[in-house]
Amino acid sequence: MPDTLGPPVPSPDAEARRRPLPPGAFRVQRPIRFSHTDPAGIVYFPVYFDMFNGVVEDWFTHGLGINYADLILERRIGLPIVHAECDFLIPSRMGETLTLGVLVERIGRSSIAIGITGEIDGSVRLAGRLTVVATALDDFASIPIPSDLRSTLEAYRAACGAP
Repeated sequence: MPDTLGPPVPSPDAEARRRPLPPGAFRVQRPIRFSHTDPAGIVYFPVYFDMFNGVVEDWFTHGLGINYADLILERRIGLPIVHAECDFLIPSRMGETLTLGVLVERIGRSSIAIGITGEIDGSVRLAGRLTVVATALDDFASIPIPSDLRSTLEAYRAACGAP
């Protein structure tokens, strides 16, 4: 029986996330190691989510100038992931170097939607999105994004050319 639904149509947001990163976006390079791959020799998909968390930590500390460890340990502000998604476009293999970049897609009262793009040699391999929520680590209740963090996020977003 033929498929009557046809191929899936990506949303405009998904299409935007598949574009290469703008020049001002924070980037880190991650070598693809044997431990990242599955028996088919490609990155095992859950590994990408671990990489996403790592790039967010690096972005806060090195890109935004807000030490991620201090945010958690000293200020007692957590940023747990409450939603994660990813479009896997082209497999990545051991021996390649993946460039992961970060964009701020939306800043809410207590949440931040973060786009993460993975590229190799200018070709987008994956496009992910995380939603994190600012929380007080003493009771795990959501809190408004602190004003210093909000202003830093807004400045970063503007530097990347976001509206």
